[in-house]
Amino acid sequence: MHDATEATTTPKSDDELKELVSLARLVAYARENARDLNAEFSAYCLDLAFGALIQDLDRSGVSLSHESGQDSSLFGTRH
Repeated sequence: MHDATEATTTPKSDDELKELVSLARLVAYARENARDLNAEFSAYCLDLAFGALIQDLDRSGVSLSHESGQDSSLFGTRH
């Protein structure tokens, strides 16, 4: 596992940024499924994970606003 200070100072490659976005999509999808299933604690934990991923992306220069509700439009919708 990476040191927290290393993770904030090491620039990410395009491939790493794509992987972070993919991971954020996966977590957003799982979070919505948990909400639909009324799995409140799981949805809460996934929401925390999603917020952490958004922070990682913001620190890497990818600006996605979680608060504005853009996560569903940027990360796609469930089918």
